[in-house]
Amino acid sequence: MDWLDFGHIYTTFFGAGVIIAPEYLLCALLIAYVIYRLRRTGGGFWAWVAPKSIYAHTSHRLDIKLFVLGRLLTLFGVFNKIALTSVIAVVVSGWVAGQSSATPVSPNPWLIALAVFTLNDFIVYWVHRIYHENRWLWPLHSLHHSAEVLTPVTAYRQHPLSDIVVTAATSVFFGLAQGLFLGLLGAEFSGAQIAGVNSFFFILNVLMANFRHSHIWISFGPFWERLIISPAQHQIHHSLEPRHHNKNYGENFAVWDWMFGSLYIPDAPEEFGVGLADGNGRLMEQRHTSLVSALVVPIRDMFSAARTTEPRSRDGD
Repeated sequence: MDWLDFGHIYTTFFGAGVIIAPEYLLCALLIAYVIYRLRRTGGGFWAWVAPKSIYAHTSHRLDIKLFVLGRLLTLFGVFNKIALTSVIAVVVSGWVAGQSSATPVSPNPWLIALAVFTLNDFIVYWVHRIYHENRWLWPLHSLHHSAEVLTPVTAYRQHPLSDIVVTAATSVFFGLAQGLFLGLLGAEFSGAQIAGVNSFFFILNVLMANFRHSHIWISFGPFWERLIISPAQHQIHHSLEPRHHNKNYGENFAVWDWMFGSLYIPDAPEEFGVGLADGNGRLMEQRHTSLVSALVVPIRDMFSAARTTEPRSRDGD
């Protein structure tokens, strides 16, 4: 069985698709060290980059447990069964190409990669925004926002059901859109080529992904932060402050937030706490205190939301 193979186990937990893979963390540490030296931060490097107050926090320990659970579910193929992007793209693009008399072309693979990456980012923006604005889905995503400290592992502070919903939704919409895009081009392609067009993810994972959930402030400045989401902007997305609520939904491109009115650009480094807040910015009671409560509370809240017709109150960012 594949899940008993050590190589498969390692790839599942620390492969190229996992942002906390050792090679990505090493690159992040090197970048962090350059920032540390440029800012002439007092104290030792390790105390600055991995303070005990953050990495010994109970919130971080829960992040690790949820990461392990999510990777185990991936190992056993729970998400693979609903990740149908490549299959749908091949079928749809083949059908579209069959209806077209256009001569097959060979577009530049980097242009295809950029176009598909952009399309994926647009879909992720709207899935993320819907999670925040839909009262039935918010309880699942609130687990992620209940983190009281941010570390790279916080990216995997996700409810398994949330992962299933996101995987299913993005697989269907992204597969349809990607298939239409490639089919209308009249391009000849294979399933392997379609699966590999998102090479930009690797570049971003190497550079900035592990700073999005961290205490290290990295801003790109007012011009670039209208185009690309900086780590500082995503940290703001987790902020308790009312001025930051419902801002910066984008994963990579800030243009979607700019276009749809959810962009927040900081003028300077800002101080704020993170976690679930009420409309006045007060930290709410932590109900995700263990792995069991992290799995049970969101489901219970979903049923409660389904029984009420009142709009979702502001209880997170």
